[in-house]
Amino acid sequence: MRKLRNSIIYLVIYLSILFNIERIDIGGPNAINISTDVYVLIVTAIIMVLAIGWFKSLNQPTLILLWTAAYFAMRAILLSHRPIVGGGFTYLTFTEWGMLTIGVVLAQILALNIGGVEKTLKDFAFANITGIPRIEEARERIQAELYRSRRFQRPLSIIILEKEWNNSQINVNTELDAQSVLMAEYVSAIIVRELSTQLRQTDFMLEHDKRGKFVIVSPDTDRPGVDRLIERLKSLDQIKLFSVNFGAATFPEQGLTFEHLMEKAETNLRQRAESSIGSVSQEKIADSQPVNVQ
Repeated sequence: MRKLRNSIIYLVIYLSILFNIERIDIGGPNAINISTDVYVLIVTAIIMVLAIGWFKSLNQPTLILLWTAAYFAMRAILLSHRPIVGGGFTYLTFTEWGMLTIGVVLAQILALNIGGVEKTLKDFAFANITGIPRIEEARERIQAELYRSRRFQRPLSIIILEKEWNNSQINVNTELDAQSVLMAEYVSAIIVRELSTQLRQTDFMLEHDKRGKFVIVSPDTDRPGVDRLIERLKSLDQIKLFSVNFGAATFPEQGLTFEHLMEKAETNLRQRAESSIGSVSQEKIADSQPVNVQ
């Protein structure tokens, strides 16, 4: 946090100097006359370095070289009437280029420090708050259950559930910030806690590779059984607080491998979500129809 605070202070000091540098010559001739186009370029560069992760990943020499090329390209197109070197223009060129270079470097340092804080918050403060493993960490157990189902000719079902945000201001599929991480992990912890109360000891839950999704593996559960389980899960009070969609697939009817079951469950998830949206739309249309009273 100290580095983040200091980088913000440095950038504020830099901007204060940048936009007041022409006042240095008070009482004398104005030796520094930075063009408005250069000011626009510097501000644009700072915003782009802060907002676009690609710039943050560049090493400093490459970043400086890139924006140096942009500066001289702009000089050639918009300020061709001003010489780059010669007399006072040499001093002006180095001043403009120097302010641009300092600005993008300070912006990159700030972007890196912000990214570091967000990563720390994600990896340490809220790491694995749900307490369940990811799919890749449970491959052996999944294969063992599938082998047992094949050998003893027993069904096995998987359920994919996906939470959706009702608040349009929260989007955890974009680059994470502190608020998104906190909200996403908190909601996930609530969902996992509530779902666990309805699962058997033989069932187990996994975290999907895609954020906001979970997978329930339910051995010895056929299609009617998994449908009943989904209905129980939907009835949980805490689950009603969020938009949660379910999709299921059963071994061996819908797939013989875990990957095929996942594909079928994903398809079922999408179909359920689309039908849910369609039913809501039909209800809205029905509510809007005039009622004729005879």
